[in-house]
Amino acid sequence: MKKVISGSELRDIIKKAIDLICDSVGSTIGPVGNNILLNTSDMSPYITNDGVTIANAIASDDAGINTVLEIIKEASLKTNEVVGDGTTTTLVLLKAIYDEGLKIIDEGISPIELKRKLNNSLDKIIDMIKEKSRKPKKEDYTLIAETSTGDKKMGLFLSDVYNLMGSKYKIRLNESYNDSTYYEIKKGYSIDIDNIPNIYFDNKSEIELNDVNILIIRGYLDDLEVISGIINEGIKNNRNIIILSEEYDDQVLEQVMLYHLELNKNIYLFKIPDYGSRKESILDDISSLSLANVKNIRYENIFFKDLGSINKAIITKNELIIISDNNVDKKIDNLKTEYLKCHDDYEKEFISNRIAKLENGIANIYVGGKTKTEIKERIMRFDDGLCALEMASDGIVIGEGLTLFDISTRLSNDKEDKVLVNALKKPLRKILENTIGNYKEIEDNIVLSDFKKIYNFEKDSFESIDDTSIIDPMNVCIESLKNALSIASLLLTTSCLVINENIECSKDVL
Repeated sequence: MKKVISGSELRDIIKKAIDLICDSVGSTIGPVGNNILLNTSDMSPYITNDGVTIANAIASDDAGINTVLEIIKEASLKTNEVVGDGTTTTLVLLKAIYDEGLKIIDEGISPIELKRKLNNSLDKIIDMIKEKSRKPKKEDYTLIAETSTGDKKMGLFLSDVYNLMGSKYKIRLNESYNDSTYYEIKKGYSIDIDNIPNIYFDNKSEIELNDVNILIIRGYLDDLEVISGIINEGIKNNRNIIILSEEYDDQVLEQVMLYHLELNKNIYLFKIPDYGSRKESILDDISSLSLANVKNIRYENIFFKDLGSINKAIITKNELIIISDNNVDKKIDNLKTEYLKCHDDYEKEFISNRIAKLENGIANIYVGGKTKTEIKERIMRFDDGLCALEMASDGIVIGEGLTLFDISTRLSNDKEDKVLVNALKKPLRKILENTIGNYKEIEDNIVLSDFKKIYNFEKDSFESIDDTSIIDPMNVCIESLKNALSIASLLLTTSCLVINENIECSKDVL
């Protein structure tokens, strides 16, 4: 049975949903924000202060409230997808914009008109944020990581690995087998290979080849005669050749191995791993790295000019590692765009791995802890730190909500601007509230200094913004505001809610 909700009843439902999710997540903001204990049906209970994780776990047994919650979650998920951080700030701003917007609507402004004017103000505020940003120095990355992870030791460790690798796409987070945290770097584009014949190794653990030609074949290779001309030309010019085929006949593999036994020539045949579209993606990556033409054995003639070339190949008992200095920047940029558009976690992980391999290496961080719960919580903090580091490369601003508070004082006192004047103050106030309770004295000191001072909670003292270690990525600040304003505006202009009263709500209710 359908139920239509409007008027004061709808406003009450929206307010309850906003308070439920935004107050819960908002309680975690700041250097000493609270943790939340989550108990969901798909995993054992664990503790976290990760905003997007907490937001996703929140539900209500009221169908109307649950509907609004799903809309609000969109703001936090969007921020997390784009910049990987800032979920908590998004929800704090969303609640503030909605509450302040209601006051203006009650004074007589049309919700649609308010939405239009808020969007106009947004462009102006984004420009002001950019004006207040600066390019990060090397030491700023450590500060960003420390702030995002909430731990100096973790921040220093993470920033060291990030500065070494240069991109979050080249860093993987894994559970450690003990309570220690460490990292290992694997260079090059690695491909898992099954059943590599021992005859290739001649009692060595790995083979290293320089200046290698690569042939990439689609289809089933059942006759070596088809590519014998290529092999003979390679032998004549003393070339190292690696043949990658989708499928091949065992007899073909035996013929290739004869080149090792009888002619002592470095010619290798491997099967391309994975399946379906993933296999195609791997083919495409290797083609980009080697500049090889991918040839269909069934329909196309293959010539030596179709082979690609790489600087080095390393062959172990279970993988092939390709190292190339061919330029693949455009390919990497396309994959990063694809990553941002992707909503499937499994596929995003695959794309992220491809980016890292194309950038010529992966650092595996193994995160340790005393318990599974601690490891899970630390991995989430490391992930937040990685995302913040990646975003920092475009610019940084003064953190702790001070940049938004400062901008709020530069806006006009028009009714519509008043919504954002008050809302932009909320993140700083919420951080102070979570930390010391009564924030008025500290806030007054910051304002009286014309925002040239910031309060350092760790030192329990004020410091100059020119020397402060409290900084945030500019893009996190911008995306948090954009997504908060987007969802708050939609909720302010919603006049009716239609629900199915018989709908079964999630049992994972916070």
